[in-house]
Amino acid sequence: MASACYVYAILGCETSLPPGLRGFDDAAVSLVPWRALAAATSPLERGAPRPTAENLWRHEAIVEALRPQGPALPVRFGTVLADASAVADALAERYDVLAADLARLGDRVEFGLSVLCDPPLTPREGQSSDTGAAMEAQGLGSRYLRTRLAAYRREAAVRERARALARELDGELSVHALERRCTLLPTPRLAVRAAYLLEPGRVPAFQDAFAQLRRAHPDLRFLLSGPWPPYSFVTPPEGGERSANSRQQHEASPHQPTDRSNVGTSSMSEHIVKKREQLS
Repeated sequence: MASACYVYAILGCETSLPPGLRGFDDAAVSLVPWRALAAATSPLERGAPRPTAENLWRHEAIVEALRPQGPALPVRFGTVLADASAVADALAERYDVLAADLARLGDRVEFGLSVLCDPPLTPREGQSSDTGAAMEAQGLGSRYLRTRLAAYRREAAVRERARALARELDGELSVHALERRCTLLPTPRLAVRAAYLLEPGRVPAFQDAFAQLRRAHPDLRFLLSGPWPPYSFVTPPEGGERSANSRQQHEASPHQPTDRSNVGTSSMSEHIVKKREQLS
């Protein structure tokens, strides 16, 4: 009976694999071709790998071993298809998009940037003019509405500070990038999370600009990770135009969950992102 196939990356069909490359279950990595594309896969005998740190790094190591061989699109961790025939069908289903992405992203690299605030970002505003006695004199309904309004204003002020920071990052970093994606305030302590797509030759200039930004904001904690394969910029199965317009985006939508149509759709796992940030 045919083994299930774990998919690591999408390559050109004439790409040579590194000698002796082995994936999960210590199985040999091989190519499943379809027209000008091929998927780098290995057979699975024990079911899909769990998203442990060790497995996430194993996936990442295989992808990074493939990229020096030629242009490659990283595939989301945990992409498992029934057999080689199903892999070929998935390539055929998204062939035009994958071929375009391979030409656009195959030799580019991604950097991730997180800006942490400790203590959490707070609005720069004065205390409420209402005294405790004045608040007590109001009815319960009025106090509730005023409390909600004050909370809304605080949240709006915090979000505006995060937007201002994101604009500053863009002004300094996006000049070196081909595309970028940015999310504001994914957590109270995390003001901005961004991903930048770079030509390899622009990496030193990008890193210099990042170093200047970090020196200019000693009150913030900047975490830069990369370079790694361009996980964040592969076109998703639905709304494919989003990737092409990502330079103008200020808040990225969540990635689609893994399914059969996700061959070529990539998302760097949060576990890998955090590990890389800790090492940067």
